[in-house]
Amino acid sequence: MYHSMPISTIASKEKSLPNALLYFLGIVGVGLIVFFGGYIVRNIDKLKAKSGINITSIGEQADVYINDKFVGKTPYTADNITPGNNKISIRNASRQYQTSINFLPNEGGKIHYVAISRDLGVSDTFSSGWELWFEKDTSGNVLRVISEPSGAKVFIDNSDVEAVTPYLANNISDGDYELKVSIPGFEILSTRISIQKGYTLNATFKLFPSPVPQKISTFEGSKNIYDLSSGNNVVTANPEEWAKAVVYVNKNKGLNIEGTGENKEPFFDLFLSYKGDLFNAEGKPITSKEELALVKPNSKIGYLGRTADGVGLTKEARTTLETLLGEAVIGKQAKIKATPTGWLRVRNEPSLNGTEITRVDQGGTYPVLEQQTNWVKIKVSESAEGWVSAEYIELVE
Repeated sequence: MYHSMPISTIASKEKSLPNALLYFLGIVGVGLIVFFGGYIVRNIDKLKAKSGINITSIGEQADVYINDKFVGKTPYTADNITPGNNKISIRNASRQYQTSINFLPNEGGKIHYVAISRDLGVSDTFSSGWELWFEKDTSGNVLRVISEPSGAKVFIDNSDVEAVTPYLANNISDGDYELKVSIPGFEILSTRISIQKGYTLNATFKLFPSPVPQKISTFEGSKNIYDLSSGNNVVTANPEEWAKAVVYVNKNKGLNIEGTGENKEPFFDLFLSYKGDLFNAEGKPITSKEELALVKPNSKIGYLGRTADGVGLTKEARTTLETLLGEAVIGKQAKIKATPTGWLRVRNEPSLNGTEITRVDQGGTYPVLEQQTNWVKIKVSESAEGWVSAEYIELVE
């Protein structure tokens, strides 16, 4: 037969607590439960409140980080953001944009979204974007617009409000509007906004400097040098960034070459700056002989000039072309003068002993490829080039 062992319910004197202390702790515990329970009941909406965010990127897709934590890729939308100040980062392989914004909690079941759109571009200068966020404001329906650079004209639903940034208005009716900012020399930015009673809507814009004219054309007398000159000091300050910006715009937005409309196929073979610097088709500096060897007289060149320097190439730019590429690239032509025969021999070398490879008629005009004493090398066609006597040609621009 088995006998169960009795279990004592009496604690030892060393481990027991006085009954008075136990009673006190019980009272405190009940009080805490009542206090925090009441707090939770009173603030249940705030504890559940969340904010929203909507992030888009122009061009390539980008990674989104919130408070340094990866949350997804653009376009990115979420409605579970913790209210308060949050750090937002948008990154691609080469560029990053970062900002901190105060997020409002939802109120009355309505989520207040923060909206961000970025074109990361190629540098801090050649990039753009906008941000929209709300602040609680009992003074009315307020719209605050800031831009970089400042002084941009403000349009609401395509109507000029006859004001420039920084702009503040507190008499706009509730509702949705189209907000646009514009300043000469920069790309126009616009977005949809929502004005709400009792809130200030903040709108900040960063405008992209236009690295090319609206219509790109060659210089008069040239078949392959395109004038990209600009009067915007923001654009011309750094020719290397400028060249990369042209390549970026060509790829992502398109170029209007000779009025042909949007062209997103790679167009320029190299770029020449007003300083005389050369950049390759990717906008990177040309620094090696191997790269220079790839440059041909008929290469399509984008000239990065300053309008303040006047029409045409600067002395430094012209010297670079004449030294490296020959006269043809800067538009010099050979016009054939009258000859006793009515035509002129084109030889394979700059000498009367050179073999005749073809003939050109008097009055014709041909690109100059090279010059030597008493002889000029011309391009007759895509498959024929040779030397003619300088006595029977006139050099023209």
